[in-house]
Amino acid sequence: MTPRKPVRRIVTGHDDKGRAIILRDEADAPNAFTSATIPGFGATVLWSTLGGTIDHVGDVDAAPADAKIDFPAPGETVVRIADFPPDAVYPQNAGDAVFDEIDGHDERGAGTEHSAGKHFWFHRTDSLDYAVVLEGEITLLVDEGEVTMGPGDVAIQRATAHAWSNRTDAVCRMMFVLIGTEPISPEEIATLRAPRDGGLAE
Repeated sequence: MTPRKPVRRIVTGHDDKGRAIILRDEADAPNAFTSATIPGFGATVLWSTLGGTIDHVGDVDAAPADAKIDFPAPGETVVRIADFPPDAVYPQNAGDAVFDEIDGHDERGAGTEHSAGKHFWFHRTDSLDYAVVLEGEITLLVDEGEVTMGPGDVAIQRATAHAWSNRTDAVCRMMFVLIGTEPISPEEIATLRAPRDGGLAE
């Protein structure tokens, strides 16, 4: 299995006189995960923040090698580089394998209500996600529709059920900035949208 391409991480900070400095410049960010069962699948968390005031004073690494960093809670953020191998390399039980590896069975369950089994990657998180394709091509699937993205394309994913399908023969690398939001179900969203002007017509 070819090792994952490293993710260089540069973190700025301040010295004791308040001058801006390069705090970290690492050829391979330490908080990395590489799948042992799905060739080419993996992710690197570059940074994360807790809810409330963001610390610009301390020098503590917010994504050290041994930290378990999941999906963000309300007010928290996570920036992650993820590699999606071609769909063809996933095992037969791809959904189980993927969500076992990322400990995401709750998110998987929340994302499958309307997807009718269209793709094993369907999941849903309470977050606002900025998803940027860095290398390769990937197709974003939602309950009703899909769009194929290439390098430089950005998806703004707003707590929707979705999946990532790589229909090519090369790994797709993406950057995600996830911002945790207050929990709200699709049913609650539908109820709140009903009286609003500007909602999408059926």
